[in-house]
Amino acid sequence: MKLWKQVRLITIGDIVFDYDELDVEFEVKCTDDNKSDLATIKLYNLSDTTLQKLKLNQDVSIDAGYRDIHGVIFNGIVESISTSRDENDFITTIEATPNNRAYANTIINRQFKAGIKASEVIKQIGTMCNFTMDIKELAKDTVYQNGKVFSGRLSNVIPILARDTGTICRFTNTTIEFKLPNKAYSSVLHLGGEQGLIRIDKKMDKADIKEKDNKKAKKDNSKATSNKAKFDIECLLIPLIKIGQLLEIESTLFKGQVVVKECNFVASGLESFTVTASVEVV
Repeated sequence: MKLWKQVRLITIGDIVFDYDELDVEFEVKCTDDNKSDLATIKLYNLSDTTLQKLKLNQDVSIDAGYRDIHGVIFNGIVESISTSRDENDFITTIEATPNNRAYANTIINRQFKAGIKASEVIKQIGTMCNFTMDIKELAKDTVYQNGKVFSGRLSNVIPILARDTGTICRFTNTTIEFKLPNKAYSSVLHLGGEQGLIRIDKKMDKADIKEKDNKKAKKDNSKATSNKAKFDIECLLIPLIKIGQLLEIESTLFKGQVVVKECNFVASGLESFTVTASVEVV
């Protein structure tokens, strides 16, 4: 894997901002529930003409990585635009969220028959919108004995179906995915020092702290050992590292498979170009 020439491409509306031509920084925070994802973009010393072309609700995408391995790590829309001065630089800060227009604005008006299963409802809704319904796995396939009525936005309908099926959902521009919250569905990506791993630290959860404070409490100890170990990792900005990705970690602290639960992409200045992620042992 060649990791040498950075790629930072920000597309806002019809304008492409390329790191080769302009100082571009960003931070993208991603969680299992991408409704809370947030991208903060900083563009330096834009012309007045370019500034006037930036508008609220424009589409935003961030393509990042390296020349031989890069890809889109964020799609969304502009929520806010502001410009401030820092010594000799004028910095335009843009905040964006993954509020896909079709996901937010598609209206679902449908009465489903008595006895229908949630999985069938999901499939039928897929025929009513421009999204592919990707059902990885359902914890339960709820039967609506009295039928089910939906009258509202797709963005309100999907969380109800996720709740009723014991799943979590993430959406992209083309797909709505239903999956179990503690299971990975990706192929394994090896991650060690040669692949860009910088550090790995064990997270101290409440059970660990309780065990440390009260080593004689056998009950607490048994609970602690039953919990899945969690780690924080940092590596070079590899776009393949994303929510739900299965990683094979190779380090002196830990060797084994983990799944990415949260991740944070950071491109700042010339040197900072990393992903930090919270991972859980599979």
